[in-house]
Amino acid sequence: MANRKFIGLLGLALGIGLLLYPKDGAAEWYADAYAGAVWTANTDLTVASSLGTTTTYQNLDIHNSWTAGGRGGYWLDKEKMDWLGFGLDVFFFHLKTPPGQQVGVTGTGGTTTQFAHWSLPAWGIGFDVLRLRLPLLRDKEFVHGRVQPYLAAGPTVFITYAGQNSFVQPGGQHSTDASVGVKVDAGATIMVTKRIGAFAQYRFTHFTTELEYQNTTPALATELFKTTYDTHHVIAGLSLRF
Repeated sequence: MANRKFIGLLGLALGIGLLLYPKDGAAEWYADAYAGAVWTANTDLTVASSLGTTTTYQNLDIHNSWTAGGRGGYWLDKEKMDWLGFGLDVFFFHLKTPPGQQVGVTGTGGTTTQFAHWSLPAWGIGFDVLRLRLPLLRDKEFVHGRVQPYLAAGPTVFITYAGQNSFVQPGGQHSTDASVGVKVDAGATIMVTKRIGAFAQYRFTHFTTELEYQNTTPALATELFKTTYDTHHVIAGLSLRF
């Protein structure tokens, strides 16, 4: 299912890009690299078993972390349409609880307290099907503006990997998930030269992971680990235009 969603999104993004790309090739291409800080809201981890039971690890505290990535695409180059663009964004961040964290656990036996360690490296592949900018301070050298506030949004494929997380998942297993979420960016680029700019921005990401494991306690069962992540990113980087 995840593979079909990914292929469908990729086809949609490529189709939109081909429709928007001008036939005369009038486009301003960009390539950006960036890094920054990440804050993720506390979340619940729900484990649904094929035996019919559900266990919830409540209010997992996610460590503040870092992010890095790169993106590329183009802005339409004609003056009356140069506020519109399209792009592809690839980035990494880490969803990890602090060591020794104790959380409330609810299930068929009531509510208890338990240690929980949860670590998910996450890759995002974002399709900026809506990318808008406001060209400010135009002149002969900076025809698209020296200052360019921008907004970007679109569907994003999040790929997460869970290695051996203590006290939570069955021993000796790992799992990978690809899910479709959303990414929204808001920032501003200042062009230092005609070809080089610096930018800073805020990013919000939202997605849900569903990781599957096989457990033998108390009986053979398939368990689905489901978590939703709302993450705030503050990033800065360099932009090349050509």
